Amino acid sequence: MSVLNLALRGGFLMYPLLLISIAVLAIVVDKYMRLSQIRKANNKLRLSLERQDKPESIRAVLQMQGQNSPLGIMLDKLYNTQSNDHELTLKSMESTANLELHKLEKGMGWLSTFAAIAPLIGFLGTVIGMVRVFMNIQGQGQNSVDINMLAGGIWEALLTTVGGLIVGIVAIVFYNDIVQNLENIAKDLQNQAVESELKYHAIAHKDAPQP
Repeated sequence: MSVLNLALRGGFLMYPLLLISIAVLAIVVDKYMRLSQIRKANNKLRLSLERQDKPESIRAVLQMQGQNSPLGIMLDKLYNTQSNDHELTLKSMESTANLELHKLEKGMGWLSTFAAIAPLIGFLGTVIGMVRVFMNIQGQGQNSVDINMLAGGIWEALLTTVGGLIVGIVAIVFYNDIVQNLENIAKDLQNQAVESELKYHAIAHKDAPQP
């Protein structure tokens, strides 16, 4: 018996579990692709900025490479600000970084929900299957219970629990890993914000006219 045929023996609730597993796969693939793109864009921009020591050249790099990078979008608030209010600039950078992280978190709520409801759907399918088994036993009478039919009905009912647990475990594992990756990006943005601020003030002080 193939895995597909075995899964279909679990009842109609295996179809929602199949749809949930497809949705989980789509979200996970999209997130990892997006995280990989962000990581590469941030690293490329960081390397380019390390070689610059003038505000004009840094602004040019941000204009060319920073549009698709959360790091670049955040630093644009520092190097292209029109305000002399230091605290306001920092708040603007923090708000921008939080907004970019919020964009990256899109879909994570669904992944968390799927991880939670998949085992519940599987358990519901098992309960429904067990109810059917005992209804059949009652209909056959006390002296005509087929043990093989009873065992077959029970293991078929348990298939939905197995399917739900598999989908839920996979979803929660990937959810936690993606969350950890997002936290790493957030920490990296925070560190880069501090380093860039120090570099910005060092450059501004160096270029300032001496009395």
